[in-house]
Amino acid sequence: MELILVNGKIKTPEGFAQAVAVENGRVARVGASDEILALKEEKTKVVDLGGKLVLPGLNDSHMHFLNVGYFSQSLDLGGTKSLEEAVELAKKFLEEKQLPPGKWLEANTWNDDNWAEKRFPTKEDLDRISTDRPVLFVRVCGHISVVNSKGLELIGIHKGMDQPKEGEFVVDENGEPTGVLKEMMYRVYESIPNPTVEDIKKMLLDTCEEALKVGLTSVQTDDFESIPGNNLDDVIRAYTELTADGKLPLRVYEQCALPSRARYKLFVDHGYRSGQGNEFFRLGPIKLFCDGSLGARTAWLSEPYSDDPSTCGFGIYDDPAELFELVEKAHKAGMAAAIHCIGDAAAEQAVEAIERAVKKYPETKLRHGIVHAQILNPQLMEKIRELDIIAYIQPIFIEYDLHMAESRVGSERIKYSYNWKDLLKSGVRIPFGTDCPVESFDPMPNIYSAVTRKDLEGQPEEGWYKEQGLTLEEAVAAYTEMPAYASYEENIKGKIAPGFLADFTVLERDLYEIPADEIKDVKTAMTIVDGKIRYERGNDR
Repeated sequence: MELILVNGKIKTPEGFAQAVAVENGRVARVGASDEILALKEEKTKVVDLGGKLVLPGLNDSHMHFLNVGYFSQSLDLGGTKSLEEAVELAKKFLEEKQLPPGKWLEANTWNDDNWAEKRFPTKEDLDRISTDRPVLFVRVCGHISVVNSKGLELIGIHKGMDQPKEGEFVVDENGEPTGVLKEMMYRVYESIPNPTVEDIKKMLLDTCEEALKVGLTSVQTDDFESIPGNNLDDVIRAYTELTADGKLPLRVYEQCALPSRARYKLFVDHGYRSGQGNEFFRLGPIKLFCDGSLGARTAWLSEPYSDDPSTCGFGIYDDPAELFELVEKAHKAGMAAAIHCIGDAAAEQAVEAIERAVKKYPETKLRHGIVHAQILNPQLMEKIRELDIIAYIQPIFIEYDLHMAESRVGSERIKYSYNWKDLLKSGVRIPFGTDCPVESFDPMPNIYSAVTRKDLEGQPEEGWYKEQGLTLEEAVAAYTEMPAYASYEENIKGKIAPGFLADFTVLERDLYEIPADEIKDVKTAMTIVDGKIRYERGNDR
């Protein structure tokens, strides 16, 4: 045996065991400590867990892993309380970093709802930081960005020009662009130099190090559109080379962002296909986008926003035929679709696209999904159940959303929003993700949010629509077994059982014994991937 863990509380499909033995990166046996210790050999590493809880390796079902690494190189505005504070921080950042001439100053994760001014920045605000250097502020949701006057010049946006087919730039009453861009990061990234493959590798490894610290052993990630450049080749090459060199320390399932016919064709023409790869890096579903975010009011609703009747949000596909074509082509080729939908109108369009493909090619059985699935209605929920569509959800979103969601959608629509329990009870699988860097990829606040339905300050005390909260057992399954199902790995991942991958998350405290309100603060003691200790608290490996 390569590794034996003893004297623990190890979660198994049957309940809990004391010990587990690992050989060749797989679980060889589980049982009592003395029984497993009898398998010890000279080469065996034995770890006494001291009673700690061991879960199957935690698996984030949706995030932007490479984007985390890219954003780590820029200015984080996540804690700012005002636009003025954000501008001053950017000035200081520019002064201290001494960026090369012409290099963009990039700042991210600001949230206007947390600012005293309660508004988006404009080019005039960002011109106070610099007028000769392009400046980019990206909202926490990733669906709104703002550039200064130099940025507008570089990306070619000016008064009197037509709106692009994809996205929208905001203009004032005189038709002047304000600097606010909706769903137009692609346009900005066209003007920023592309990172090299070696740059990408460094971003990925830096992010891996942080992910292992919070107990993640697998991630399902949308990376192709996360950084400047039309770089799906470079992203795949970076992951493939890290894997070949044995340097990728956790498992990655790529949700392939291919939002247009051209991008999908490029993917296919370069010989890529869903399922290509190995147990450390594999290409997964096509990732598509039907709308934006609720916070930015770019989520696409079937009726106007309750707090802004002038808009229903933003649908990405003005012509649904393109979405239908992409889903159908992918489905026919054996590639499932994972479609970003926050508003109910977006979800209706996505579900219709999936239904058309399923009915046209019923012999092809795939695990399609709706990413976020926040604002629904009874008919949509039933259709999602009938079509066996996965709902990729992010419970941590309510940390922010419970304070604004009802004002956005009103008292009637909120009844069918964030309805995790109803979805689960109906038979819909709801694998958990964080959408990081929108939220931290730490699983504990996510599990806490699912169980308590409270924000991280413990409010509201009774829980927000508490009846939609999950049990701890359901939440753990949504971080282990359900993500494994989404990536077609339920026979090797998501459980601690003989023959399964030896991926374990060891926690400092027992989630099953502590008050639910304390779950969010639990730390990872050890992260084991492929039978190797990749992280140990107090001793990074």
